Amino acid sequence: SATGTFTDQAQTVTYVYTKDPIAGGDVTAKYVDTDGNKISDDVVKSGNVGDAYTTEQKTIAGYTFKEVQGSATGTFTDQAQTVTYVYTKDPIAGGDVTAKYVDTDGDKISDDVVKSGNVGDAYTTEQKTIAGYNFKEVQGSATGTFTDQAQTVPYVYTKNNVTPSPKPNDHSDAPESSKGNGNKNVSTSEKKNTLPQTGDSEGLSMIGMISGLFLILGTIVMILVKRKRQD
Repeated sequence: SATGTFTDQAQTVTYVYTKDPIAGGDVTAKYVDTDGNKISDDVVKSGNVGDAYTTEQKTIAGYTFKEVQGSATGTFTDQAQTVTYVYTKDPIAGGDVTAKYVDTDGDKISDDVVKSGNVGDAYTTEQKTIAGYNFKEVQGSATGTFTDQAQTVPYVYTKNNVTPSPKPNDHSDAPESSKGNGNKNVSTSEKKNTLPQTGDSEGLSMIGMISGLFLILGTIVMILVKRKRQD
């Protein structure tokens, strides 16, 4: 009793007090990806020092929960606390990257090479060695990352200038005099069977005349000898 009379016994009067609440520091639950980027709104918990708190793991579209950093449950203190929920991003198939191999006219000179991967993954395309062509340039990004869009990387080549080797019996380089205008190339055997030219015919005529004279003289001599024998 707070008031009363003394007795022969000791008495105790106890005054009981309740402690005034002390606001504790906030507890903040953060939701981030593996790079620390925020992927969902923070959740802030408030309470008095000594009160219990609980934080929750969220289901976030496109992400898979990996781990929690800090105390998911505990008590408020006079200091602010942070609980971090970490998520990994679900892979998203990216658009294909197609390496094309063309000449300067845009005509295909080798098979395409198609690369596939997830959005954000790195890609690399390669320059080919193509027989009969020299590499000129690449149009687009030879290396990069996959996106949600298809990408094309053209490799452009110039054609080699090759002088063709002459074929056997190919007279395409023969002089013009042996080509058209009705003229023909005459072989050696054909030349032997042709008539002699002007100079040759004159020589033969002279030989014929001399032979004729000898024949006449021989005839005259034979006649004279015969007559002499008859006499």
